[in-house]
Amino acid sequence: MLQASYSKKVFQFAFKARTSRGLMKNKTSWFIKLWDDLYPQTVGVGECGPLPGLSHDAQPNFENVLEDVITNLNKQTQRGISTLQNLYDIIPSGFPSLIFGFETAFLDLQNGGKRVIYENGFFSGKQIPINGLIWMGDLDFMMNQINQKITHGFTCIKVKVGGLDFDRECDMLQYIRKRYFRNNIIIRLDANGAFKPDDVLHKLSELAKYNIESIDQTRPTRNGRAL
Repeated sequence: MLQASYSKKVFQFAFKARTSRGLMKNKTSWFIKLWDDLYPQTVGVGECGPLPGLSHDAQPNFENVLEDVITNLNKQTQRGISTLQNLYDIIPSGFPSLIFGFETAFLDLQNGGKRVIYENGFFSGKQIPINGLIWMGDLDFMMNQINQKITHGFTCIKVKVGGLDFDRECDMLQYIRKRYFRNNIIIRLDANGAFKPDDVLHKLSELAKYNIESIDQTRPTRNGRAL
């Protein structure tokens, strides 16, 4: 029968990681382990990582809810937890990080506990193009990151915005377009809900000048939902 446990880990940032919601000095994750008691050597692992101020379920009682789900799961071993739907049924609504963690652990267990969620090209070694993330900070810090990413071969960068003066952030985007116009750099933005309802359309209009491919979370959020 399926069994579960969890462990907690606090990761310390090696630099000052900022979003529009403030400075993050560390990041807490809860790691779920699932196994069949007949084959305890095979373990599936999943991570729950809600972000304070950003995730809907980053609540003071998160770990208590996780403990309750683990206890409930282990008590149901007589009836058996054999499908993802069985797991969904014992996870309370409003906790997407828990769903993600348990779902990942379950799929990993189904694939032999090899940290494989799905058999695909990435697992077999095929590279997948990704964007280079530019963390928020003062202008020099962000420009240094941009230069490093492009020098290292990134052709798509994602810039966190909303923490600096908007005009300065536009100046930074203009710098990228002027300096790297030959590189055909794709620019994505992540506003972390920093734009206010009364100025979001104006800011989007201004940002359109810099050929932005996409922008995340343009409007303020409350409990993970756009206002």
